[in-house]
Amino acid sequence: MMAHSEEGMLVLCVDIDNDVGEKLGIKTPIVGEKQVLNVALRYALTDPEDSDANAMFAAINEYRRLKNEEGIERVEVAVIAGSPKGGGIAGVKIIKELNEVIAQGGYRYAVLVSDGPTDEEILPTIQKYITVVGVRRVIVQQSRSMEETFVLLARYLRKLVEEEQYRKYTLGIPGTFILLYAILSVLIPGYIWHVTTLIVGIVLLIKGFSLDQTIVDLYHSFPITLLAGSIASFLFFIAFIGGIQYVANLSGITATEALGYFLTSLVGGQIYVVDLIVMALTLPLVGRIIDQAQRGPKPSDVGALVFIITLRQVLIELSKLLIGGGSAITLILWILASIVITTISIALVQLAIREKEAKT
Repeated sequence: MMAHSEEGMLVLCVDIDNDVGEKLGIKTPIVGEKQVLNVALRYALTDPEDSDANAMFAAINEYRRLKNEEGIERVEVAVIAGSPKGGGIAGVKIIKELNEVIAQGGYRYAVLVSDGPTDEEILPTIQKYITVVGVRRVIVQQSRSMEETFVLLARYLRKLVEEEQYRKYTLGIPGTFILLYAILSVLIPGYIWHVTTLIVGIVLLIKGFSLDQTIVDLYHSFPITLLAGSIASFLFFIAFIGGIQYVANLSGITATEALGYFLTSLVGGQIYVVDLIVMALTLPLVGRIIDQAQRGPKPSDVGALVFIITLRQVLIELSKLLIGGGSAITLILWILASIVITTISIALVQLAIREKEAKT
């Protein structure tokens, strides 16, 4: 406790959707007992039914407890807020305000006061900037009468419909699926449930593993790599469908021969499946090299790119061998040539990097 006292303790109330700023027209962060108390009183008078006021009062209560009962001298209370838009915008604003408060007092430890799981979602992010030693959850007691229960339920339902952070889930997503169901029932009535369950599964997969956020982060960091990866995925899909359709029309072949015919099958009568595969493997590497152009190409990326390009002929010779033609010696020679060319490419890139570093 003495360490906490010396290094500073911050009682932190987080309003992730910035109700305080929106309803009172004030800017955050709000630092200091008097300032937070004043805002809490104004907010309670403006919207007495909202739990954010209780969270601010609880933060003041925790501040006084730490200062008077625990004897921590360097303790402060603050309110920081996000954005009604939620998501990354709210997170960035909260981080900015948190750093501003920390810079003012040099606080190292924090107690987070929360009025619900929504505000606690930002906890992992906050912990990257300050050590959170405790979380106080504020639970507002409600009357148990049936009449007031229905009134409370109606208020929550109205909140789900009117507030932007909840409305997109309660109205937007169901509305999208209803519209999709109506369109599919006209276009493909026989497969409507198959397609609908497929789409629902994809959406759940994306949200469950936060793939959408990963894609957004990747777009901001490596936009060309993301574009190249998207095109590569499309090429893989075309190659797979084209190869399967070609092999399906053949009869009396073994599984080994089927793989050989798959690699050398023509898609649209113009391009080999193996060429599409090589292009799909090459594009993300090219995108990453372009995204990292300012730093200079990595030897490993260049080596992988050269290896994949030379791999094309290796796969062609392999497919010939699987079908029953070709030569094992030719295949081995191409494999050795691929390894040698790749090794030379990596060595040349490393040599160029060393010469550049020597000049600087």
